[in-house]
Amino acid sequence: MSRPRLTIGTFGDITTRAVASGGFKARTLYRDWDGQARQVQSSGSTARAAERNLKEKLAERALRQPSSSFLSPDSAFGDLVTYWLEDIDLENRISKTTRNLYERNMRTLVLPVFRHLTLREIGVVRCDHFIKQMARISYSRAKQSRVVLRLALELAVRHEILPSNPMDHVSRLYREPHIPDALTAIEVNSIRRAITSWENGVDHVSGPLPDGQLGAIIEVMLGTSARIGEVLAIRRRDVDVTSTVPLIRLAITIVSRKGELTFRQDHPKTAKSRRVVALPSFASDAVRRRLAIAGMLDMDALLFQSRDGTPLTTANVRRQLRHVLESAGITGVTPHLFRRTVATAVNDNATVELAAELLGHTDTKITVMHYIRRSEQVNPATAALLDQAFAPEDD
Repeated sequence: MSRPRLTIGTFGDITTRAVASGGFKARTLYRDWDGQARQVQSSGSTARAAERNLKEKLAERALRQPSSSFLSPDSAFGDLVTYWLEDIDLENRISKTTRNLYERNMRTLVLPVFRHLTLREIGVVRCDHFIKQMARISYSRAKQSRVVLRLALELAVRHEILPSNPMDHVSRLYREPHIPDALTAIEVNSIRRAITSWENGVDHVSGPLPDGQLGAIIEVMLGTSARIGEVLAIRRRDVDVTSTVPLIRLAITIVSRKGELTFRQDHPKTAKSRRVVALPSFASDAVRRRLAIAGMLDMDALLFQSRDGTPLTTANVRRQLRHVLESAGITGVTPHLFRRTVATAVNDNATVELAAELLGHTDTKITVMHYIRRSEQVNPATAALLDQAFAPEDD
């Protein structure tokens, strides 16, 4: 009667024998990831030591194999999560910030619900119910949960642990229609006045006086549609205010991660985000003033920086902007609101394609859906057209 075939990553009976030179040797058959059963052996001063050394060698051999060989439909969901995160690190295709966001969402939103379930117990009904429960809390939670749960289960399908992904059949999320907000010219100028008053030291109590950077940062955002991280990453070499048309190159961004020092990332959010933007006069004037105050800067020095020469953090700039504006009675203004304001202005006065190009978007649908405030005003030419079509006849 033949022995049952070993499964991947398992070993057969261990045999131990004494050797002529002294000591003992233990050996067994181990079935590797490629399906081949190979003899593995190890020595020791005693039979028990030889077996222990052999088992340690087999454990090390198992670590060198893809860990999915240890997963099955009866494995715990938490084991799949560990394997999924390891796979993300091996692929190294997404940014560390996104990777950390995935892990945070998985551990805080999904794992508390699925931790004690095996993979075969996670079906369409359970996933659909979970996403709907998240949606009752917020659309954002449901969306974040859906993304990471789908990715983890998709890996299980791709590595032949599950036959299909139950998330493929979960009902679509519904979100109330959202119209992006944008600032008017009057509101922009009110913000400018509030920042100028603060930078001039009005009502200043104690501490160092403002250095004028906040106002310049806002003008650059209004003049380029750049993200706050892109503005804070602008170097001296990225600026040309001496040419007929002043230019700024947006090609890198500032990144702040929990537990790490803020640093300059050598690429922006997407490939399309690398762009050279012509500056309107108000933005180029702000850059010139900033250069004059900063003095001689090394070509790789940041245009905006702390007093110690380190990068400004996006969180600190947001906090400072909120403090200054709330002190002036202005609420609800974030750096991203300036990006939507620029997109709306360009769309209203030119085309959505030009707005998308300025923002660095690959698809105008993103620009329309998330960045452009829809105007309620219908072209008044319709009145003349309808007069022509339905004017009453003369008596």
